[in-house]
Amino acid sequence: MKKLDRELFLWFNQTGSESIDWFWVFLTDKFVAVPFFGILMLLIWYKSNFKIAFVVGVFLVALVGFTDVFATLIKNWVERPRPCSVNSILSDQVRVVSDGLFSSLTKSNAEKCEKFSFFSSHAAVSFALASFLGLLLSQIRKSALGWMLLWAFLVSVSRIYLGFHYPSDIFVGGIVGVVFGFIAFEIYRTLTRNYLSKFVFKPNK
Repeated sequence: MKKLDRELFLWFNQTGSESIDWFWVFLTDKFVAVPFFGILMLLIWYKSNFKIAFVVGVFLVALVGFTDVFATLIKNWVERPRPCSVNSILSDQVRVVSDGLFSSLTKSNAEKCEKFSFFSSHAAVSFALASFLGLLLSQIRKSALGWMLLWAFLVSVSRIYLGFHYPSDIFVGGIVGVVFGFIAFEIYRTLTRNYLSKFVFKPNK
């Protein structure tokens, strides 16, 4: 399995070129996600009211924080070197691209590559947000969950392309994210239906 993991990583990582690097860097940048989710929060506000949007926002912040902390704890416990780390057997074969629109390649190598790899925080957080919001927004459009999960998949895959994670890091991170997202949504739905009925998301037509 480890050999297959490395082969899949190298296959996708080395298919890159400077002409499309910008696309994956754009997707992976955390700051790009801020306006994206800001628009979704405005949609929730528009379809309900400010109080409901605020409560949903609190759940999202808590979900992101919990998922990110959990992923960091697992990384520090497993201590798996990233593909681009100097401690990786693939270090001389990895094509490393910038970790974001405002990150230099030097900074990516010096800081990002020497952090641990398993599992991907990007994948876990992206899939957690996608699952929660996808389930919520499916009340407006049934295809919302599918589109949100596609976004999370692309963000996660960008981590392989850019040289920071193995496919297994993404796979496990995605599963963890989906589980956390579904649990958070069920908690939100249970609390709002049983105890906070005025905060139930019922979109206006």
